[in-house]
Amino acid sequence: MQLKPDCFVCLYNQTLRVTKALECEEACADQVLQKIAALLATLDPHQTPPEAAAVLYPKISQIVGKEDLYERQKIESTNKALSLLDFVWERIDRASDELDAALRAAVAGNVIDFATQMSFELEEEIQRIFDASFAIDEKPQFIEKLSHAKSLVVIGDNVGEHVFDKVMIEVFKERFEIDVYYFVRGRPIINDVTIVEAAEIDMPKVCEVVDTGVDTPGFIYERANKRAQELFDSADLILSKGMGNFECLEGRRDDRLYYLFKIKCSVVAGRVGKNIGDLICGKNL
Repeated sequence: MQLKPDCFVCLYNQTLRVTKALECEEACADQVLQKIAALLATLDPHQTPPEAAAVLYPKISQIVGKEDLYERQKIESTNKALSLLDFVWERIDRASDELDAALRAAVAGNVIDFATQMSFELEEEIQRIFDASFAIDEKPQFIEKLSHAKSLVVIGDNVGEHVFDKVMIEVFKERFEIDVYYFVRGRPIINDVTIVEAAEIDMPKVCEVVDTGVDTPGFIYERANKRAQELFDSADLILSKGMGNFECLEGRRDDRLYYLFKIKCSVVAGRVGKNIGDLICGKNL
């Protein structure tokens, strides 16, 4: 999905939120905002929003002298998600369809996204998600394919959300004999999950965690390392989590590839013909 005019505004607003999150002094904040404003003017509008973000965020890191800009917030998000695990497992255990409930738990965590202007209340979202309707709902088709698959790639998105991805994967592996590969980013970018955060919650105990080498807040196949590309190509089924991954993969006509996310911006809403706040689980979007 290429950059739209709204995306440039969003990227600038993201920069402002970073300066506030880091509690930058006014002089530093001014420097960051001026440098990024100038950089925005040079961006190729034919690239995806995550590709643009991969240009801007390292520049911010360089100016403020901090590589992992949302390090503290990622820790807080993980702890908040872990505090809700008992409730999530309780809802899954008493659900009439535990596989559907596991997918719902995984998308609930998708509200944790510091790249959007949507505020989130994780506990409220978790409470709501198990009874919410999906605007595009191909969960039954995904589950049917999952029952026959021997390998599944899950493309991870945000930290905190990855806690519920682990729950989902555990449910899948309890039901089916399937190899699961969890894709993470190759370096810190916004609050996306890397191999560091995956290890912190013992994700490698339930599946193979794959450092894709991707430096964008969305999985771009061409930027992935050979191992990730081979797994993507050979997987029986692929579950792409979050808007960033959708922005990089949308348009692929691939019946193996399903998207699972909450719509958080007008550009993506317009692209899929739904509304901000809607829940999506579908393929070939």
